[in-house]
Amino acid sequence: MHSAWENWLPGFEFLTLQGFIIGLIESYLYGWYIALVFVPLYNFFNRSSVSQS
Repeated sequence: MHSAWENWLPGFEFLTLQGFIIGLIESYLYGWYIALVFVPLYNFFNRSSVSQS
């Protein structure tokens, strides 16, 4: 599985302290990116379905 993480997280190195910290920061930032993209989409589509009922 570590080869998959190395492909998705630039700068990540398996089993090093620096790689762990970089992976942790990048995972946190990817989580915020996903939230900023999908939460407004969810709210938009959910509002449409609630107003119709």
